[in-house]
Amino acid sequence: MADGLDEPLAPKASPVLGYGAVGLAVGLIWLGWQVVLVPLADRAPAEHAVRLSPGSAVVLADASESEWRAGRLENADALARMALERAPFNLQALRIVGLVEGETGDRGVADDLLTLAGNWSLRDDSSHSWLIDNRLRRGDYGSAFAHADTLARRRAEVRPQLFDLFGTAMESDPRSVPFLAGELADSPPWRGAFISSLYQRDGGVALAAQLAILMKDSEGRFSDIELQQLYQRLYSAGQTDALRQVRTALDRPSAGQTLVDGRFEAESAILPFGWNLAVGAGYSVAALSDAGPPEAVGGASRPSGALRVGHNGQSRDVLARQVTLLEPGRYRLAGRSRWELGKSEMVFAWQMLCPGAERPVGEARFGAPSSASPAGSQTWSPFSVEFQVPAEGCSSQTLQLAGENPGRRTDIVIWFSHLQIEATP
Repeated sequence: MADGLDEPLAPKASPVLGYGAVGLAVGLIWLGWQVVLVPLADRAPAEHAVRLSPGSAVVLADASESEWRAGRLENADALARMALERAPFNLQALRIVGLVEGETGDRGVADDLLTLAGNWSLRDDSSHSWLIDNRLRRGDYGSAFAHADTLARRRAEVRPQLFDLFGTAMESDPRSVPFLAGELADSPPWRGAFISSLYQRDGGVALAAQLAILMKDSEGRFSDIELQQLYQRLYSAGQTDALRQVRTALDRPSAGQTLVDGRFEAESAILPFGWNLAVGAGYSVAALSDAGPPEAVGGASRPSGALRVGHNGQSRDVLARQVTLLEPGRYRLAGRSRWELGKSEMVFAWQMLCPGAERPVGEARFGAPSSASPAGSQTWSPFSVEFQVPAEGCSSQTLQLAGENPGRRTDIVIWFSHLQIEATP
């Protein structure tokens, strides 16, 4: 060189650094692809998802379910088993293997697999549905209804189908009834809806009666509300003999009582037995524990409970009623009354009526005594009337308190207690 100095040489590129940069780029591309791959595999059709992520147990299980729904059972089974190889506790894959086995193989093996799947998850509806069907085919009602209970607790929308299944089982095989009663005795949240659904079936009242009798000694026996619903259905349908049989079997209220709560002391009634008190304009009717002044009747203490009727003297409504199931024969209705307030033409009457009859078979009437004054009477007066229950057309009776001869508006208060019905010679 002119100045005698050598020019500096340019540094040579290291091959190692070049390879590292390439590797880094490849790694970043791969990671980016994985980020895209997961949602893509989740959304892609089954066959594409498997190609995109053949090692994912989740993708394989989803693909197996898609194949199952499409009816390609061999594909579904193969994909599900591949998923189980990668994730032995994959519930979805286990269920598909069991369902395919149930369709094409050994139903006993399928039952074992789907029982395991159902035990793993109470939310696995498909497994529980298959198990219900299979257990019913085997006559294993206890297990079938237990799995049905699992579905009914979670899925309100499938309850109508399950209730129909329960009703059909009861109708077709009486052996199923005790098992269903056992489920109901635990008071599941669907119990009330199921009992109500029975009344929408032909013959459903009889099914409800079977359950009530079967459950009578269990802690989960029919509640007063459920029993009242049953009694009222039987009564309104005119099934008096069945009503009598169920009441006698359950002894609620006691079948030995000709009249329930004649002293008006009970807090509630199981209709149509017990008092049904009216609510309306112009009067008030109430069963009270305080029966008024302490004056005695024939040396006895005053009633502990009584029916108080406050009235404006202008209504003909039935104020209180109770159904009885008297056998044909002669009876006596007795009780006590006290006219507390008011002078009026109004008359109150206890009437014993047969179904559809316009005239009572017996009647006790109460008008204002001539000595009645605004201060009222403190005297409880006894009363009684005899009547005959005919042998025909009077399998049930209604004892009712009604008002007659309404006149001008006035304030009336009358009390009743110690009502009883006794057979007479």
